Amino acid sequence: MKICRNIKLFALLFLILSAYSINASCAVQSGRLEYNSVLFDYSKFNTAKIKKDADLYFELFLKSEAGEMKNTYLYAAMSKYYLLTKAAPSKIEPYVQLGRIYDYINKPRLAKENFSRAKNINSESPFTNFYFGEFYFKRRDYKKALKHYNVAYNNGYNNNYELNLRLATIYEKFADLVNAKKFYEVSYSMKPDTEIQQKIQLLNELNYDKTEYYHSIRE
Repeated sequence: MKICRNIKLFALLFLILSAYSINASCAVQSGRLEYNSVLFDYSKFNTAKIKKDADLYFELFLKSEAGEMKNTYLYAAMSKYYLLTKAAPSKIEPYVQLGRIYDYINKPRLAKENFSRAKNINSESPFTNFYFGEFYFKRRDYKKALKHYNVAYNNGYNNNYELNLRLATIYEKFADLVNAKKFYEVSYSMKPDTEIQQKIQLLNELNYDKTEYYHSIRE
């Protein structure tokens, strides 16, 4: 099949380019990468087409059942996003998507490295901060997760269902039940769910915001 052949070619290209990128003899100038007698002119690449393909392969990976094709889609997406970091190094999305991919395959150091590169390009990006927050949430580092989630929330992701639910969960773990209730209610308004409804009911029954203790710590 043509699509499988193309995926394998890009996976091979990813491995080649990865080897080039870590070799000291590489030279990057004006969008051109030289390695011995090999020359890649990244400025000639159709970045829009590469991004479209990368997003497609990543989506297919997320939707696929475990198996050979799932891995094939994963490495195809990885190779395309890697090309984009070379062809369009000022764009944050390829770094974020690579971070997500490395997280999926349990390479936390590489995941964090790519999220950090995206942050260096634009520290306020809600897209970057949301997925960097997800990285830390997955590892139960809720303090760091909250830091990134708050940046995402304050920069346009305030209507994101997953983010509001994550904030509610973290605030509940931190025993900030007022904010936990607030974000659970927002999440429920976006997507009614029995489990969230039960959380809200339990918080209402506690009447935490009506207690003397709550008002004393708010003063």
